[in-house]
Amino acid sequence: MASVDHQNVEYHLVTLFEKLDAVRRDASCVSPPTPQRPSMQAEVRTLEFWRSIISECLAAFFYVFIVCGAASGATNAPGNLSSTPTPSVILSTALASGFAMATLTQCFGHVSGAHVNPAVTIAMLVTRNITPLRALMFATAQCGGGIAGAALLYGITVPGYMAHNPGHLNSWERFAVSSC
Repeated sequence: MASVDHQNVEYHLVTLFEKLDAVRRDASCVSPPTPQRPSMQAEVRTLEFWRSIISECLAAFFYVFIVCGAASGATNAPGNLSSTPTPSVILSTALASGFAMATLTQCFGHVSGAHVNPAVTIAMLVTRNITPLRALMFATAQCGGGIAGAALLYGITVPGYMAHNPGHLNSWERFAVSSC
């Protein structure tokens, strides 16, 4: 009696696997439907579109601010009069760049893809992963964010740049004054 049950289970398993294989073959013949992209008017009206534009602007702002700040802070150190970068300057800039990009990808990747760079955005446009409108807005936001990050860094690091920024303040005090 035990051998009959064992053969019965094997028969059912073989039948089950044959049916699963047939379903898999049938499903592979049918191509999945291609997702339809919304029109430009519909895309502009979505909150997700504007969230992604703002996140690209912020990501570019923080990237330029962090990486250029690391490079300028290391080269403008007191007593550093040489124009050639030292290995510690190169290492600190490289680490700042890598860690900044990893952090920004973690923070903004789920919102916009964290392109951060117009070249990456153009590549995504060419491969048709994003729409032309989104690519144009991303590139504009990235350039604007980068300019804003550089401007804030310039206002912090250059003494006397702003009218209400006296030269006797240290860098953290200039940061507080320039952000007000």
